Amino acid sequence: MGVAREVQIADGAAEANFVSDLLRRFRAFYGGERVDFTDVGLDLEWCTPFQADVAAALQRVPWGELVSYGELAAIAGYPRAHRAVGTFCAGNRFSLLLPCHRVVAGNGIGSYGPDGIATKRRLLRLEGHAAL
Repeated sequence: MGVAREVQIADGAAEANFVSDLLRRFRAFYGGERVDFTDVGLDLEWCTPFQADVAAALQRVPWGELVSYGELAAIAGYPRAHRAVGTFCAGNRFSLLLPCHRVVAGNGIGSYGPDGIATKRRLLRLEGHAAL
Protein backbone atom coordinates (compact mmCIF):
# COMPACT_ATOMS: atom_id res chain seq x y z
CA MET A 1 0.00 0.00 0.00
CA GLY A 2 1.45 3.37 -0.97
CA VAL A 3 1.71 6.72 0.77
CA ALA A 4 -1.16 8.26 -1.20
CA ARG A 5 -3.56 5.59 0.07
CA GLU A 6 -2.46 5.78 3.70
CA VAL A 7 -2.07 9.51 4.26
CA GLN A 8 -5.17 11.22 5.59
CA ILE A 9 -6.34 13.93 3.18
CA ALA A 10 -9.48 16.04 3.63
CA ASP A 11 -10.56 16.88 0.06
CA GLY A 12 -9.49 16.98 -3.61
CA ALA A 13 -7.83 20.42 -3.52
CA ALA A 14 -6.02 19.58 -0.31
CA GLU A 15 -4.94 16.28 -1.85
CA ALA A 16 -3.43 18.01 -4.89
CA ASN A 17 -1.58 20.49 -2.68
CA PHE A 18 -0.40 17.71 -0.39
CA VAL A 19 0.93 15.61 -3.27
CA SER A 20 2.65 18.62 -4.88
CA ASP A 21 4.30 19.55 -1.59
CA LEU A 22 5.39 15.98 -0.92
CA LEU A 23 6.87 15.61 -4.41
CA ARG A 24 8.73 18.92 -3.97
CA ARG A 25 10.17 17.64 -0.69
CA PHE A 26 11.20 14.30 -2.22
CA ARG A 27 12.98 16.08 -5.08
CA ALA A 28 14.73 18.38 -2.62
CA PHE A 29 15.84 15.43 -0.46
CA TYR A 30 17.19 13.51 -3.45
CA GLY A 31 18.89 16.73 -4.55
CA GLY A 32 20.84 16.72 -1.29
CA GLU A 33 18.82 19.32 0.61
CA ARG A 34 17.94 18.95 4.27
CA VAL A 35 14.21 18.17 4.35
CA ASP A 36 11.85 17.70 7.29
CA PHE A 37 9.00 15.22 6.84
CA THR A 38 7.84 15.19 10.47
CA ASP A 39 4.71 17.24 9.74
CA VAL A 40 3.41 14.73 7.18
CA GLY A 41 0.45 13.04 8.84
CA LEU A 42 0.50 9.28 8.38
CA ASP A 43 -2.33 6.87 9.02
CA LEU A 44 -0.69 4.37 11.33
CA GLU A 45 -3.85 2.52 12.33
CA TRP A 46 -2.29 -0.68 10.95
CA CYS A 47 0.43 -0.44 13.62
CA THR A 48 0.43 -2.29 16.90
CA PRO A 49 1.06 -0.04 19.92
CA PHE A 50 4.73 -1.11 19.82
CA GLN A 51 5.02 -0.25 16.12
CA ALA A 52 3.33 3.13 16.66
CA ASP A 53 5.84 3.91 19.41
CA VAL A 54 8.74 2.94 17.13
CA ALA A 55 7.29 5.06 14.30
CA ALA A 56 7.01 8.06 16.64
CA ALA A 57 10.58 7.52 17.84
CA LEU A 58 11.82 7.28 14.23
CA GLN A 59 10.26 10.63 13.42
CA ARG A 60 12.35 12.17 16.21
CA VAL A 61 15.66 11.03 14.67
CA PRO A 62 16.88 14.20 12.94
CA TRP A 63 18.19 14.50 9.41
CA GLY A 64 21.83 13.48 9.31
CA GLU A 65 21.78 11.64 12.65
CA LEU A 66 22.21 7.91 13.19
CA VAL A 67 20.92 5.62 15.94
CA SER A 68 21.40 1.92 16.47
CA TYR A 69 18.47 -0.49 16.54
CA GLY A 70 19.02 -0.78 20.30
CA GLU A 71 19.08 2.99 20.78
CA LEU A 72 15.85 3.38 18.81
CA ALA A 73 14.25 0.62 20.87
CA ALA A 74 15.20 2.50 24.04
CA ILE A 75 13.93 5.83 22.65
CA ALA A 76 10.62 4.12 21.85
CA GLY A 77 10.44 2.82 25.41
CA TYR A 78 11.41 -0.81 24.72
CA PRO A 79 15.12 -1.03 25.60
CA ARG A 80 15.42 -4.78 24.95
CA ALA A 81 13.49 -4.86 21.65
CA HIS A 82 16.27 -4.13 19.15
CA ARG A 83 15.37 -7.15 16.99
CA ALA A 84 11.69 -6.16 16.89
CA VAL A 85 12.75 -2.65 15.85
CA GLY A 86 14.78 -4.22 13.04
CA THR A 87 11.73 -6.20 11.94
CA PHE A 88 9.63 -3.03 11.93
CA CYS A 89 12.24 -1.18 9.87
CA ALA A 90 12.50 -4.07 7.40
CA GLY A 91 8.78 -3.75 6.68
CA ASN A 92 8.63 0.06 6.75
CA ARG A 93 6.03 1.30 4.24
CA PHE A 94 7.05 4.96 4.36
CA SER A 95 10.82 5.01 3.67
CA LEU A 96 11.71 8.72 3.96
CA LEU A 97 8.72 9.63 6.12
CA LEU A 98 9.75 7.07 8.75
CA PRO A 99 13.52 7.26 8.19
CA CYS A 100 14.71 3.72 8.91
CA HIS A 101 17.81 4.44 6.82
CA ARG A 102 19.04 6.38 9.89
CA VAL A 103 18.96 3.21 11.99
CA VAL A 104 22.15 1.16 11.89
CA ALA A 105 23.39 -2.02 13.52
CA GLY A 106 25.63 -1.64 16.54
CA ASN A 107 28.46 -3.26 14.55
CA GLY A 108 27.86 -1.78 11.10
CA ILE A 109 25.30 -0.43 8.67
CA GLY A 110 22.64 -3.11 9.17
CA SER A 111 20.09 -3.98 6.51
CA TYR A 112 17.41 -2.03 4.68
CA GLY A 113 14.58 -4.42 3.92
CA PRO A 114 13.75 -5.17 0.29
CA ASP A 115 15.42 -1.96 -0.97
CA GLY A 116 18.85 -3.24 0.03
CA ILE A 117 22.04 -1.86 1.48
CA ALA A 118 22.90 0.16 -1.64
CA THR A 119 19.73 2.22 -1.20
CA LYS A 120 20.41 2.72 2.50
CA ARG A 121 23.96 3.88 1.75
CA ARG A 122 22.68 6.28 -0.91
CA LEU A 123 20.16 7.84 1.49
CA LEU A 124 22.80 8.15 4.21
CA ARG A 125 25.26 9.77 1.78
CA LEU A 126 22.58 12.32 0.88
CA GLU A 127 22.50 13.18 4.59
CA GLY A 128 26.28 13.54 4.81
CA HIS A 129 27.46 10.08 5.88
CA ALA A 130 30.13 9.43 3.24
CA ALA A 131 31.95 6.78 5.29
CA LEU A 132 29.08 4.29 5.36
